[in-house]
Amino acid sequence: MLKRLPYLLLLLLAFSCREPRSMEQFIAAPGPYTFRVDMSDTMVTYDFSFYTRLDGYPTELQAARELPLVITWISPSDSSYTEQVFMPLKGQSTLFTRQVLQPYRERVCPVEPGQWTLSVAIPYSASREILRGLGLTVSKRQE
Repeated sequence: MLKRLPYLLLLLLAFSCREPRSMEQFIAAPGPYTFRVDMSDTMVTYDFSFYTRLDGYPTELQAARELPLVITWISPSDSSYTEQVFMPLKGQSTLFTRQVLQPYRERVCPVEPGQWTLSVAIPYSASREILRGLGLTVSKRQE
């Protein structure tokens, strides 16, 4: 029995050493907000969500409805794709703080596997002044 123990431990370690199914990055304000995303695995699709925290007076938090984001995807071969989206700022609130988690894209299948860059610019808005940073969550989804 004791002779099998090292093999059993080795087997348990082999199963516990897997690549994580999700990744998170947070960049404090004022940016620049540039996220590196490894999309090398062609057997999965990817889900993307943005999260942030707003700190301000109750009137500022109440006025914060959405945040404009200009998102540029840069492929491993330096091709770029740009779009503008509006992130709704609904989330858990206290008197002076609001935390927001908002899905961005689901089931993304990259046209080119490899290391991608997501560059996010935030045009001026009143919400930008109370923003504490921007985070990105990427989850792998087995299809």
